[in-house]
Amino acid sequence: MKRLASAILALCIGCGGAAAPAASPATGSPASASDIKAPGQAKVGDRTRCPVSGEEFVVTDDSPHVEQGGKTYYFCCPHCVDKFQADPQKYVGKPGARATLPAGAI
Repeated sequence: MKRLASAILALCIGCGGAAAPAASPATGSPASASDIKAPGQAKVGDRTRCPVSGEEFVVTDDSPHVEQGGKTYYFCCPHCVDKFQADPQKYVGKPGARATLPAGAI
């Protein structure tokens, strides 16, 4: 019983506790890759990926975010904001370049 409780607690504490991709309102099918906005391009209500963890989530009014280079980057959790702010270029890359995810992020 303690093992089960520990496993559940570990899942809840870890960064990226977002649910699996939701169904698209128009089709009722899972969101496709084209439905996911790139980090720095998403707005409230859009599905995006955390630039730090790679976690897919829907941006809400209270999603943690940072303004960087004229863009707003949304994150799955406050811990990812701290990592991003410590070294934004690690996650954003060069201007105009596609952000790369750290190894093992997905």
